[in-house]
Parts: sequence; C-alpha cells; structure tokens
Amino acid sequence: MSNNLQLVKWARDARLAQSCFERRRIYDYKPGCARYTFGHYPTRHPYYPTRADWEQLDHFCENGIEMLIVFEEWSDRCGYCGKQPTQPVNEKGFRRFIAECHHRGLKVLPYLSPGYMEVKHPSYRPGWSRGAGHLIEVYHDLDKLCPGSPGHRMQFFCSIDRLMDSYDLDGFYLDGGLGLARPGCSNPAPDHHVHFAELAADEATDVDHLADDVVKGTLNEAFCALWNEFLCEIYVRVKNRDGIVIAHIGSDTPSPFQDKCWDYQLLGEGIGDVLESVEKSKYYDPYVIRIHDWSRLITDWEKGDLTPHLDRVPEVVDLTMTSSVPYLQFPWLQGGSWGEEEDQTSIPGVQWKQGRDHWTEWRKALRKAGRPFLTTGIVRDRYFEYLRIYKQMTQPNTIAYLEVKDAADERFPLTEGRRRVSVFVNDSLWVAIGHLGAESQKVLVRSLQGDDEGETVMLTPGTLTVLRYHDLTSSPEVVRFS
Repeated sequence: MSNNLQLVKWARDARLAQSCFERRRIYDYKPGCARYTFGHYPTRHPYYPTRADWEQLDHFCENGIEMLIVFEEWSDRCGYCGKQPTQPVNEKGFRRFIAECHHRGLKVLPYLSPGYMEVKHPSYRPGWSRGAGHLIEVYHDLDKLCPGSPGHRMQFFCSIDRLMDSYDLDGFYLDGGLGLARPGCSNPAPDHHVHFAELAADEATDVDHLADDVVKGTLNEAFCALWNEFLCEIYVRVKNRDGIVIAHIGSDTPSPFQDKCWDYQLLGEGIGDVLESVEKSKYYDPYVIRIHDWSRLITDWEKGDLTPHLDRVPEVVDLTMTSSVPYLQFPWLQGGSWGEEEDQTSIPGVQWKQGRDHWTEWRKALRKAGRPFLTTGIVRDRYFEYLRIYKQMTQPNTIAYLEVKDAADERFPLTEGRRRVSVFVNDSLWVAIGHLGAESQKVLVRSLQGDDEGETVMLTPGTLTVLRYHDLTSSPEVVRFS
C-alpha cells in the first residue's frame, strides 16, 4: 500500500527529521522472527518432526512470523551420529521441515558458527586453530578457529554453498565464536595461515567476552579486519542466493567491522538489564533482533539459583517491547519441539562439562519447569499482540523517525525524561510511546491538523502505547498494551 502523502508532508512540515536522532527508510524488514528448537542434541533418537511442529508452523504463519532460526540441534556438531558438523542429524526430517516451512511462506535460517569447532569431531583439524584456548560448556569442547586459516576458510565457505544449494535454505544465523576480546593467533603449527598482524605474547590474554568494558579497550584492528574479510565472503555467497544473514556478535557489543555484512544483528545474551542495553544499542545499524536471556531475566542467577520465576515473564516482555519498539529492536520468539524424552547426561560417549555450568543448569531448570517457552503460550500470545501492530507500523517504504524530541506543532507527547517516542509514517502515521518512568502520566493527544481540544491519554509505567493517525483531521486510534 502506498504511503499517505498528506501524512508524509505533515512529518516534513513538523521537521521530524531535524528533531529525531535518526531518520530511516524501511524497505525489506522482517520483524517476525522465531528461534526454533528442532528436537534435541546429543541424542540416541534423531528427531523427525511431528504434527506438533506443523501446528506450531501454522500458528506462526497465522500470526505474522516470517523467519525461523533453526537452532543448533539440527546438525551433528560433535559427530555423535556419524555426520559432518554441518549435516542434519536426520536428513529426511530436516528436508521435510524445510518444505513445510516454505509451504507456509516461512524462511528457514539454520544455526552455524564460523569461529568454533568441536575438537571431538573427526573433521576437526588442529592446523585450523588459533591456539587461543577452548570454550568448554554443556557437552562442548569448542576450539577457536583462525579466520586466516585456508583450510578452515575452504571448508566453511563450501559448507555455506552446499547447504544453500542442497537444502533450499534462506540464509543462516551465525553464532559468533570470533573471540574478538582475545585477538590474534598463537597456533604453533598453522596450515599456512594469513594474518594481517602478528601479536606479541603479552597481548594474547584471555578476557571475558561478555565484559564489554574490558573488550572495548582490547579490540585489535587487524584481527577485526581479518574477520571482516571472512564474514564478507560468507555474506556475498548468501546474498548471491538471495539469502538472509543474522549475526550474533556478542551480548550487546557494537560491530567493530568496517563493513556491514549481515542483515540483522542479534543482541541480548548474558544481559540482565534490558533498558540499559537498549539505551546502549539504539544507535546501531538496522536491524537489531533482541533476545530474552531468561536465564538472567527471571532467575536469581547472581545467587547461583536458576529456578525460573515464571510470574515475572509478562512484565519482562512488556518492558522489553516498551523500550525496544521505538528503536526498531523487535525481539525474537522462542518455539519448537524437544522430541522424545531421554536422559542426555547418560548417553554413552558424550562428555559433559565437569563442575557447575550455567547452561547445563539452565537446561535442568527448564526441564523441571516443563520447558515453558517451548510448550506453553507464556510469551507467545503476548508477543503476537505486539507483532500484529508492529508489522503494520514497519511495512515496506515506511519512514521512521527515532526518538522525536521536538516538533513545530506539538500534537502528541514527545521524548522527555523517561519517555521514549518514535514516529512511523506509511499509509498511517504511528506514534510509538514507551513510558519507562515509575509514575503514570496524563498526556494530551490532538489531531495532526485541526482546532480540536484533544483527549487525555493515560500512560502507564513500563508499557507501550501506540497512536495511529489515519488522516490529518481525525483523533488518533489509541492502542494500549499492558
């Protein structure tokens, strides 16, 4: 549907572009994204999708979901099932799932990691390593691979081509492993690596990749540039096949790369304060997909207690939407099927991390709670209410004015104090008001042009209110979320 030129003109005359921190034109934006658990791994019984999957796909399609990130359980990352790291555990089941998604108009983006490889997998080659230590968690012993290794580059790029050509995929979700906080390569026996710079031994110190204050001062330009070339090669291979790339760089780490080589950046892992994270990342390039790290947001994880307090979920969802919608950071939804129940910790040949492991404990806590994010509508129904409105606000050719602080003629509340206001113009003019303050506010809302006295609208703390103007002279439709 074409934009309403009268509303576009009003936004120009009101000088919204001069009163916001950024104006964006929205073209091909797909905010409806779900992380999909495809069975489980490691497993004795490779997962084949069932009617429960088809029912979820139908529900997603009916409510505006457009992209599925099929999480890591789809592939044989450790080689327990005799497959390559980027081969499906269940070939027929995975192909059937992709076909059913495409039949419903859903795009499928499976999980891949460009920087990690399981050392137990027969395909692993020590010559590809950076010699920078391993990430050991859950059942993984992951080595960090060098972006300058010709062997690693060849096998990964060939995997990208093969997967897209053989499975009719729509792109990939790339889950980091770049190790930017610990730059360089210390492999004593590399396979003819090309490095943009060699680092001295005293520079090769491991730091916490989620501690952004530490990372900020340690990023190495040459190492980031080397990864930039690796990611750009992935991106061009995917775009040549009309695909999509979603990249997870870090918790809410800004991109350190010279080129933007993805379509969406995923943020939120390890984040316990959503408001602070949105404030930090609101200037990032579009588009951002925000995740809920429920292991931090609804638990007492600081005390070592990962018991999920499910009563906190609605408040967290509302607060996330309230803070992120004005900045085009719509979150993903979790879904999927676990498959046949089995005790994974007793599967022969599978080595689990010794001692306490955050993600292993979180798995156990979710299992005890009945895996609520997969098997119930605890988030889903609320999420769809927001998505239905948000998709209309951000349809193709929308003009977005992020964080409007001033206007020539104030007809609706603007950004002030703990209130965040952005305007979206297409066939309607939408005003997204995120009220992050502690007290309710009464605000006056009037037509865009006219002599009406307006009406009073109550803004509730921690909630999103959307005004929809259909024309210049009518009062707006008020959409409240609570």
